[in-house]
Amino acid sequence: MMNFSRGQFNFTWLFAIIVGGMILFLAVFAALQFGDTQRTAVDSSIAKEIDVLTNPLQVGFGEASYGSITFNKETRITNLCFEPAQDFGRNELAVATHSNIGEEWNKEGIATKIPNKYLFSEEQTVGKKYYILSKPFSLPYKVSDMLFMSSKDYCFRDSPDEILEELERLNVPNIFLEECSTDDSVQVCFVDGVDCDVKVFGTCNEPECDHLFETGKVLKGGGSLDYSGNLLYGAIFSDNDLYECEVERLLYRTNKITEILTQKIDLMGSRGCNSNLKSKLLIFSSILENASIEDLSPLYLFGKNLEEINSKEYCKTW
Repeated sequence: MMNFSRGQFNFTWLFAIIVGGMILFLAVFAALQFGDTQRTAVDSSIAKEIDVLTNPLQVGFGEASYGSITFNKETRITNLCFEPAQDFGRNELAVATHSNIGEEWNKEGIATKIPNKYLFSEEQTVGKKYYILSKPFSLPYKVSDMLFMSSKDYCFRDSPDEILEELERLNVPNIFLEECSTDDSVQVCFVDGVDCDVKVFGTCNEPECDHLFETGKVLKGGGSLDYSGNLLYGAIFSDNDLYECEVERLLYRTNKITEILTQKIDLMGSRGCNSNLKSKLLIFSSILENASIEDLSPLYLFGKNLEEINSKEYCKTW
């Protein structure tokens, strides 16, 4: 009888230990799941906050501005670009913060759709501090502001005077000029040098050009990207595919603005204020309709011609 009771006693304790262990496991699992859910919600809100925080960086009628965003811990930002499809396309930002438990990174938060900005960066960027440079895209009239985001340091070597003067004036903390303080900075060369991560070649040799690097090519990662004007920074800071997508979006928007300006000329004419630009704008629009990054240089020069005509008009279109 005693032996039986002892066996029953031992089995009861064993059963209690097993059940207790299962309850503890489920409690820990539930806590981790709840923690993941909370972190995902926080990371989703961070992506929305990035969208809001970049609003003051829109340059308006200015030439450039910059700002920075600092996080409490290492943060990974995924930036995806979607080309126009019955709309103006969009960026989608998703954020994941560094984890101290289990996987290195927490699960990405829900992506935030940003249809009204043109954000150039690597597809995935990691860091605690991000720098964002803002410059306008004009062709020749203002189309939109562009945002260039990076957590890396860059060393601009042999920069042309026009670019050097502007960057010295802006004093962007992660862009170093000539004398670079960090060994791991991205080396950007404006001549064919050695140990260059990025090479920039100017191609603007026409009489309309103010300097050689107004248009050109950026060589990096085994690829070549055409640029014009301020798109130079997008070509330097962005992944190649994302850069091409953002350019497609900007050219699409440029064409829509061109169509509106053509209608504006008709309205001005009905009020006795004529313009000589309509035929040129119609040609410009037809080129823009199927344009790609390879067309940036001729489009830029065409735009300069439009700007010259508009500046001499009594009734200016823009």
